[in-house]
Amino acid sequence: MSRRRKIVRLLFVVLVIPLLGVLVWALAIQPLKYAILVHGIETAQTAEEEQAAFVRAADWGRLWEVDRLLPEDAPVRDRGLTGDLYRVEFLPSSPYGGGAYVAYRSVIDTNNLRILREKQY
Repeated sequence: MSRRRKIVRLLFVVLVIPLLGVLVWALAIQPLKYAILVHGIETAQTAEEEQAAFVRAADWGRLWEVDRLLPEDAPVRDRGLTGDLYRVEFLPSSPYGGGAYVAYRSVIDTNNLRILREKQY
């Protein structure tokens, strides 16, 4: 094998493979991770499931804000939620939607909110 071919292969390994890894992380793995976290928060049915979803979100995601909302401030898709409505926002932004990852939740047990508030950045 020629010396030039060896250099081209070395450059490929050193430059292209890490770049592909970063792109896969940013465009596939991270959006999937936050989609799973948002889905877990929004679909929890019991206080225990809610607590587990909040713990997972606090451990895996970078929480930015946890805000209490008025019912009229909820997005149209979540207008049917009753009770204490909260907006959980993560720090990273979606490469596809342009905005931050956000979950809306009608909290069952407000004591579970301390899990999120302790892990905010």
